[in-house]
Amino acid sequence: MIKKTLLTLFGACTFLAVHAQDLPDTKLQASAPYKVAVGLRYTVGGAGYTDLGLTAKYFITDQTAFEVYTKLPFYSRDYLASLSYIWQPKLAFSERFRPYVGAGAGILRHTNSPLEHEGEPRISPIAFGMVGIEYQFKKLPMALSLDYRTPLLSSGTYAPSHRHICRVSSLSVGLKYTLH
Repeated sequence: MIKKTLLTLFGACTFLAVHAQDLPDTKLQASAPYKVAVGLRYTVGGAGYTDLGLTAKYFITDQTAFEVYTKLPFYSRDYLASLSYIWQPKLAFSERFRPYVGAGAGILRHTNSPLEHEGEPRISPIAFGMVGIEYQFKKLPMALSLDYRTPLLSSGTYAPSHRHICRVSSLSVGLKYTLH
């Protein structure tokens, strides 16, 4: 059920992004909506898991960007630091809403113990995919985003168990301060 919903959402965003450029009143985008943005990302994952992290996005072209993310606090039981490549096209019917898709890689530190300070920490590389939408406010230098991220691959001797993979799959809301 969740996979069907995610595939539908991904397909709809891709369809809108591709076909919006074929509309007759399409305007070519002069530049990215902003050059750099820094902010917070609040995440809700499986089994009632929530966290807060720092995020920064840097546009390298008009429609592509790099985004770095690190979970706060970095000393907690589960920790993720990642770098993502994002494609974020402009829609013809909206200057403010921009869907995005991307992929990223990172390092996941986790324990197998449900208790906060027990269990030996394990480190695993992880690759993930994402789909989302971002809204840039007209009169404020802020951007609000909603996205879903899910792991595509996790490897290593201490690859996370299914319980930890659920914690990495997440629905997130982000608020970033934009710099031109």
